[in-house]
Amino acid sequence: MKHLKPLFLCLLLVSSLFPTALAIEVPDSIRTENLNGQQRVIKTYTLPVGADPEALKEKPIDYEGYRYTWAFTTKEEHPYQDSKDMVQTVTVETSKKDLSVILAELAPTISYDDGEYAGELTLDHTTITTEAAGYTTGYSTVTETKVIGPLDRNDMSYIPATTVKNGKTLSLSNVEWQVLGTDLVGDSLVPSSYQAVATYSGKSSYSTATGYVTTAEYKGCVTSSGVSGITYTVVYTGVLIEPDPIEGTEPNNFFALLSSGAVLPILSGILLLVLAGPVAFLFLHRKNVYIYVPGDKPRDYKLIATFRADPQRPEVDITCLEPYPEGIIAVEIKRTLAKKLLGQTFTVHHRSADYAYTVLQDRPGDWHEFDPSEEKEEIT
Repeated sequence: MKHLKPLFLCLLLVSSLFPTALAIEVPDSIRTENLNGQQRVIKTYTLPVGADPEALKEKPIDYEGYRYTWAFTTKEEHPYQDSKDMVQTVTVETSKKDLSVILAELAPTISYDDGEYAGELTLDHTTITTEAAGYTTGYSTVTETKVIGPLDRNDMSYIPATTVKNGKTLSLSNVEWQVLGTDLVGDSLVPSSYQAVATYSGKSSYSTATGYVTTAEYKGCVTSSGVSGITYTVVYTGVLIEPDPIEGTEPNNFFALLSSGAVLPILSGILLLVLAGPVAFLFLHRKNVYIYVPGDKPRDYKLIATFRADPQRPEVDITCLEPYPEGIIAVEIKRTLAKKLLGQTFTVHHRSADYAYTVLQDRPGDWHEFDPSEEKEEIT
């Protein structure tokens, strides 16, 4: 019977999972130990961030005179950190095309945060460009003064009605007569020569900018960090089960027979027969390949299907999935299968093509992502 004890323990532990065999969470490993005289059963799970570890607790398990109940759960987070270069364009408006005015509107650095990546970006002065936001028409008065003379009389016929300045025709707006010389006529002096100071004016239009728009780039390295997954270790401790007091001769005789060991092979055989069918089926047909698609949040994945792959035929066919995934697909090979396929090729049959890759790790399993649309573009 000693050689049956490990098998019996395995069957008993697996049978404890039978009522929830269809649950998504399957332990990565199950082991027993005796620590300082205390019996323990230890189960390990790897769950995504946000999963409820309370759902991992199971009902008590009786085995070999011990009742195993949940004692505590520990967790180990698996952090990640990623970085990338980022460029962000900023636009400002100013009333003048003056670099000092423009730089007053542009901060030396700005903060960047898109919900996944965050960091500080620095102004790249070489990328500053400025242009007019728009134009409007302005008007001004153009004047010109001319001195005409000497003249023999102050006659307006000597004064031109217009003049030209910088290609613009100006009209006479004012004339001031000045006496240059006099003659004695009788006892009186009378003007004998004049000069005219003629003023010309006109309106001029011009185009002027309504304002200026400046664009500049801020550059820097931004980072993203968080937790990609959590490993939970669920520990159950065993307490010795005390037998209930028994009265009467026949029960005593029965338990005496039981204690003698004569009926243990029979009971063990019956229990194995009862459990062997469903437990063996569950154990041999346990799903060992999980298919995921990206979830709604960064670093979050959503389980859409599970498959059973045989080590002799390392492949799965996902062409029958409904709804059918169109983008990135993640394939997780559980540890038990990954250990057998380490270094071998695993094939995923997709509607667009067969995708094959090499299994590279087995702790806690092998994870691989691919985008069928990109693969299809490379083939074409």
